[in-house]
Amino acid sequence: MIEQPHFDAYSIPARICFTVALLGCAVLIAVLVTSVYFLE
Repeated sequence: MIEQPHFDAYSIPARICFTVALLGCAVLIAVLVTSVYFLE
């Protein structure tokens, strides 16, 4: 009983952090690729 609500409450922030991290990595890679492409 105690673990279930705690898991549900922790699942949403964990998913948000994971999504933000993925988006951040994707944007960083895109910026690096475009910067290298424009430098050449």
